[in-house]
Amino acid sequence: MDFNLEWLLSSDYTEPRYFLLIFFILLSGIFLRYLVLAWIYHEWVYKKLGDAMPYRRLHEQVRLPQVKKEIRYSFLGALIFAFAGVAILIFWQKGISQLYTQLTWWDAIWLPGSFGVALFLHETYYYWLHRWMHRPQVIRHFHHIHHNSLYTSSFTSFSFHPIEAGLQAIFLPVLVLVLPIHFFVLIALLISMSITAVINHAGVEVYSEAALRSPVFRWVVGATHHDMHHHKFRCNYGLYFTFWDVWMKTEDPGFEKRFEQHTQKKDLIKV
Repeated sequence: MDFNLEWLLSSDYTEPRYFLLIFFILLSGIFLRYLVLAWIYHEWVYKKLGDAMPYRRLHEQVRLPQVKKEIRYSFLGALIFAFAGVAILIFWQKGISQLYTQLTWWDAIWLPGSFGVALFLHETYYYWLHRWMHRPQVIRHFHHIHHNSLYTSSFTSFSFHPIEAGLQAIFLPVLVLVLPIHFFVLIALLISMSITAVINHAGVEVYSEAALRSPVFRWVVGATHHDMHHHKFRCNYGLYFTFWDVWMKTEDPGFEKRFEQHTQKKDLIKV
């Protein structure tokens, strides 16, 4: 089965006019996706869920000046991610990427398999990059911008210094050069990146208290896990999963206790 996407590749994106056209289309989509997703999650999860179950909130609502600053840096990041998106299209158009659109019987195995491999590679890249960015001689140059948001919100999810945004954006263009991956798996990766980033920064824990006992969700990064990173800096470096933190002994030993505090109904805990 073949999904005809020739229309997407019908223009030469190395030509300036087409490069700028697709760049601004991607920029608009990336930045609007961030604004809409962050706003919806803040209004309907942080506020609505937080009002119904206040013990799930990790901290009080952040102030407007912080949100405005995060949106400005997120726009700068969107510029860089849009450039990476154009690079992927050019690689695909020139036939040097491993992207494909035709489905065969093998994809019944490879579609979920390639998605899992991509998540593992991204997790590994990000974990070690993140640890490097926390070296004292590195963090003060650019990663401190993200950590200026000590108390995070869903708008923090995309707020990075342009250098850090570039280091993150480079992953997908390199990935499509080396890993055979269906176009729809690439889209699924982009959606996963956006949703998990918002969940982890929103300041409200959405996972069940049973997650710690689950053979799957025990290894998933959530708001409590990442919030502790923003407060303590030298722990909980994971992006999607906790396994590198567990293996490298960088998970905060108080994580499980704090997770239980914010998932079990009781009086609101001040943090």
